[in-house]
Amino acid sequence: MSNNLENNRNLVDKANEAANVEFLGPSISYNREDFNTIIEYYSIATLPNDLKKWSFQLVKKNMKKFYENSNMGWNSGNKVKEMREEGARYLIARQFNKVHKDSGENQTIGKPIGFLMFQFTLEETMADDDQEIEAIYCYEIQLTSETRGKGLGKFLMNTMEAIGKHWGMKKSMLTTFKANTAAFNFYRKHLKYEIDEISPSKVLKPKEAKKYDYEILSKVLQN
Repeated sequence: MSNNLENNRNLVDKANEAANVEFLGPSISYNREDFNTIIEYYSIATLPNDLKKWSFQLVKKNMKKFYENSNMGWNSGNKVKEMREEGARYLIARQFNKVHKDSGENQTIGKPIGFLMFQFTLEETMADDDQEIEAIYCYEIQLTSETRGKGLGKFLMNTMEAIGKHWGMKKSMLTTFKANTAAFNFYRKHLKYEIDEISPSKVLKPKEAKKYDYEILSKVLQN
């Protein structure tokens, strides 16, 4: 094993072994004049069962039709298995309300309204020596319908990228269906992701690439 690959794996292992991310603290907040949110960080081991069930149901509600119309199809069991893999990490967003009382201001924490699931991993590159690169990989980012358009999705992605940088990951990566044009444009236009070098449209001839209904996108976090 080359020294570079060994170092890359050490970085990923170190990130996976950490119970939390120091700069996040117990939670962080995302606030607008009409919208107040806290974001909590969980590993799959610490994610409460009710949030495991809720996050899966949100994926099913938002994404089932895209899977059914794709080559892979929808399989609830496979999706649950993916979402509960040992390396899964979650950013859970909850809305909270500020209640003013005579004794001062209190905060009432509400129901979950969105989440991002990611893993630290080694990903392929097109380098001649089959080099792998450290990446933070976004598996899911899902918001409830009433939460969209408020900047929360971008904030969750930016938070994930900051976590990736904290642990020395070189890239942030994700996979998106071509048919999900809203998501594709969000990543490309608002977050400046590019089609990755290992995405089908980059490595195959156009006729062959058309058979694939997804693209792999990425953003360089550090060289």
